[in-house]
Amino acid sequence: MPEATGKVLKITGNIVTVQLMKGDRMSYLTVGSDAGLVYDDGRSITTVQRNKIFAMLHEIDEHFGNFMIDLTEYQMKQRFCYDVELFDGFSLSDCSMSLATAFIEFLIKFCLAENVSFSSKTLDQIQGQYGWERACLDQKMCCICGKHADIAHVHAVGIGRDRNKIKHIGYQVMPLCRIHHNEQHNTGIWTFMGKYHLKGVRVTPEIAEMLRLGDWRVYREEPIISTK
Repeated sequence: MPEATGKVLKITGNIVTVQLMKGDRMSYLTVGSDAGLVYDDGRSITTVQRNKIFAMLHEIDEHFGNFMIDLTEYQMKQRFCYDVELFDGFSLSDCSMSLATAFIEFLIKFCLAENVSFSSKTLDQIQGQYGWERACLDQKMCCICGKHADIAHVHAVGIGRDRNKIKHIGYQVMPLCRIHHNEQHNTGIWTFMGKYHLKGVRVTPEIAEMLRLGDWRVYREEPIISTK
């Protein structure tokens, strides 16, 4: 999904005017299309976030044979800044909480794409991160053990309903291997999610299309229907 950074120029009611930092990203936008807004909330990075970041940086450092954690930190921050068009850089000592979250999710995606192995300690630290479940969903790997995953629903589809034909938009899903999928059914969904600190990923039209879930050929303007 294309992303762009910019500066908020004006806020009038629920209308926000943003000046993008790079105009070439404008080609992805059309009038009336849906767009998300992620903003810096002013809160600083937490110790928990910093620990997650350095745990993954150490895994990346070892995987690629750098064995120079400062160099690896610099390289990954440079990759991230280029990816999100952050031209001023940032420090892990005092960056914002929202920026730290974005960097954590960037590192998760990078590690999964590059097959970086996690120690059990690192895995325990990042499994509760929402970006972990989404990244595992993208890679179709179990968010608990890393094996090939099926798509498990947090809320039951319902008896007599064909999951290949219904619209999955608004449902929450998790990528689980057969073993953990069976455990979910045997122990109950909320006990299972509490045990592994899972939140589930809410299905958007883009996710439904990516995973070919049910009747995924939906109109982009179709509203998301919550199953709660």
